[in-house]
Amino acid sequence: MRTRIDLFKENHQRTTMGILIILLIIGSMFLLAACSTPTQSTKETTPPVQENTNQALETTQPIDHIIDIDPVPLTNADMVLSLEGYGAKGAAADKDLSVGDMLMYAVQDEYLARGEYLAIIDKFGSQKPYTNIVSAEETHLALLKEVYVSYGLDFPADESADHIVIPADLLEAAETGVQAEIDNIAMYELFLSYDLPDNVYEVFTALKSGSESHLLAFQKQVDKLK
Repeated sequence: MRTRIDLFKENHQRTTMGILIILLIIGSMFLLAACSTPTQSTKETTPPVQENTNQALETTQPIDHIIDIDPVPLTNADMVLSLEGYGAKGAAADKDLSVGDMLMYAVQDEYLARGEYLAIIDKFGSQKPYTNIVSAEETHLALLKEVYVSYGLDFPADESADHIVIPADLLEAAETGVQAEIDNIAMYELFLSYDLPDNVYEVFTALKSGSESHLLAFQKQVDKLK
């Protein structure tokens, strides 16, 4: 026959086991919660990253292009250079544009845009839209270089430093960006009115589209700062 002491011991053991089981369950719940926290945090932080990526893409506008690596060679007349100035302003003043002139003006103007935006970043700090658009200008120059390489031509060096004007404040910087992109778009529209080789036509069309996107980004900046 079990005594009261025996019954007490059995009840105590059952109670102890019950407490241990409860503690194990609680511990497991905390462990699962801890493991799931990073995933939840990642999900919560993902949208801002995606938003920034989308904003960058919206600014830089990835551009489709088709480069024939073995195009019909340019004629001697196409290769003649008779520049009337530098970049878009030189192109606007030039009344006798060859394909070589157009390519040179385009390279100069993309160099100039990149140099001006880098100077603005250097003066006012790294910020959008300048950081995004500088990256896009690198892409523009890379596309033009592909055209030069396809025709076996040496790519021009960057001589834009003498033409860069650094603005006094961020509003003037944004307004400078607006005007630079307007001039750049007008230059490509002029070039595209000519009968161009396919490689040149495709890249000029792509660069014009990219500059139209940059113009919108700078105009938004102007509206924000005024």
